[in-house]
Amino acid sequence: MLRNRLFHAKAASDAAPAAGLVTGYARLIQRGSRGAALVASWARIILVRMTQPGVQVGFDSFIGPGCTIRCTPRGTMVIRRTVLIRDVQLEAADGALLTLDTAYLAAHCVVVARQRVDVGAGSLLAEMSVVRDQDHVVGPGVPGMAMRFASTPVTLGRNVWIGAKATVLRGVTVGDDAVVGAGAVVTRDVPPGARVGGVPAVPLGTSRPDAAPADERADVPTAALPATAAVPAATAAPAVLPAPRSAEQPISAARAGSAARAGSAPASHPDS
Repeated sequence: MLRNRLFHAKAASDAAPAAGLVTGYARLIQRGSRGAALVASWARIILVRMTQPGVQVGFDSFIGPGCTIRCTPRGTMVIRRTVLIRDVQLEAADGALLTLDTAYLAAHCVVVARQRVDVGAGSLLAEMSVVRDQDHVVGPGVPGMAMRFASTPVTLGRNVWIGAKATVLRGVTVGDDAVVGAGAVVTRDVPPGARVGGVPAVPLGTSRPDAAPADERADVPTAALPATAAVPAATAAPAVLPAPRSAEQPISAARAGSAARAGSAPASHPDS
């Protein structure tokens, strides 16, 4: 197989001399790196399925290096067409359900389910973001090690974007197409298409082009807007003003003087 790849790389370099052997070998290495990453992911998936009976994950997902997946014997974790890029931590406690459907989790994300966490299709969790359906119950005189947990389900809708280092706490529902800003702490529900940010997170606008004000559509392609919500046209260029009258006066005066001199000169006669 390697010999065939080298042969094709050499043939490509001969067909396109400008590319050269270096480009051909670089492409070969890139393809080999992708293949090695996929093989390593398949090995991790097999290991998870062997050691974590409550985890349902297929080879249509990708598990990167350093990921930690913990599912208790009475917990359930469903991972479908999802990318865990690197050093992602997933946990499902007894009786809990954690569902990831066509999601992308960047490096160092943490998702913990003690009751239920659902991440909708097309959602993106940026690096170091945290989603938890549990919280500590704080009481006077209760040491930290003795605090019990309170759990409420968390739901992330479709096409949700959770910014880097953002945290979604228990009992929160983030609607479809919503955007959570980097570093935000979400403590209450986020409507579909909303933008939130801050600590605690507050509304900042909308992520849907058809509902955004005109001054917020500058970065939205016109093709993404409906026919009734076109981007305002740019301001027309100012008309070119005529030259000042003072610039014309010397020329007009010279012309007038020439005409006067021509009129005062005696007329020539054929006999003279």
